[in-house]
Amino acid sequence: MKIGRDFAGRQLLGSRKAQEDSYAFSIISDTDGDVEKLLVVIADGLGGHLAGQKASQTAVEAFVEEFFQHKPTLDSNDAFALQESLFYANERISQSIDDSQGALSGMGTTLLAATVSRTRLQWISVGDSPLFLFRRGALERLNADHSMRPFIASEIAKGKLPPEALSMHPQRNVIRSALLGDDIPIIDAPSNPFDLQPKDILLFASDGLQVMDESSLAAHLAGNQSLTAPQLIRGLFDAITELNNPRQDNVTIAAVFAG
Repeated sequence: MKIGRDFAGRQLLGSRKAQEDSYAFSIISDTDGDVEKLLVVIADGLGGHLAGQKASQTAVEAFVEEFFQHKPTLDSNDAFALQESLFYANERISQSIDDSQGALSGMGTTLLAATVSRTRLQWISVGDSPLFLFRRGALERLNADHSMRPFIASEIAKGKLPPEALSMHPQRNVIRSALLGDDIPIIDAPSNPFDLQPKDILLFASDGLQVMDESSLAAHLAGNQSLTAPQLIRGLFDAITELNNPRQDNVTIAAVFAG
């Protein structure tokens, strides 16, 4: 994997006054300095723009700091390191709230983190930030959505809600789990790595990407597979901007090409 070709990240402010997302790439390299494995972390802050900025930045920095205390290698199963890093990030959120003497009360963040090699993916996530896999023309969300959207979709399937509820329901974006400095209600953390195949494309994103429906996102990826990772992200941001959503949230996208 090469920086600026096979993986890249970028952010879009949207219609917000401040950027409340934070993200990081950290490289796990071999003795020659080649990229062997990536750590990718994305956090989407909650609690108002000042608290949101603080929460997401604190969580990302703490997660990366703790992760490398576990000395990851190319072949390591990173489930334990990812879990411990998540707990440490949550503790740092709690500490920041306590240190603020109430000024940052209610702050929190979603968090999506993963290690990616040429052949394996391992992730942990809390909240609604999506991890998408694009493989052979098909788009699949790999991680769980901890918003109310899955519940609403289930009620639609049962005939209890109309189809338009998924885009119109007032509670569709309510988060059921986040890093708030307390117990974490729901964590998505598979114990074993997910096998990747050549030409797989991974998208790690904050939920602002979901202004594009999955069929539109899949079509965009299908038509731009020959691009580099930075070019792919720029094209996605152009497509989001063209939608001209007056309430467009911050968007962060990290793209990784496997294989």
